[in-house]
Amino acid sequence: MQTSYEKGKLGEAIATRVLQNLGYVILAKRLRTPYGEIDILATINDTVVAVEVKMRRSLGQARECILLKQRSRIYNALLFVISERNIKFENYRIDVICLDHTGGYEHIKNAFSDEAF
Repeated sequence: MQTSYEKGKLGEAIATRVLQNLGYVILAKRLRTPYGEIDILATINDTVVAVEVKMRRSLGQARECILLKQRSRIYNALLFVISERNIKFENYRIDVICLDHTGGYEHIKNAFSDEAF
């Protein structure tokens, strides 16, 4: 039986491969900030992307488990990282990769906008 930590690491490894196959450059994984953790920090073209990974029994369950508090945490963590690292960027967004137990996934780009905070 896998622990939650092991499941999280597996989900992030799968999500990392998905992103790399789509042309994303991975900057960091499990990036801790004063505001919380960013599962994956990546870039694609001129966009910095914070990726939240959710692995559940079904894709629907994975989609449903992102709460407003988490959205705010991820958004603030992303802004902190951008300012601290002085990352040159044109755009930024938060994506979510939902994974299910069968290996299926859904990549939700720009999962929530600034107005959601």
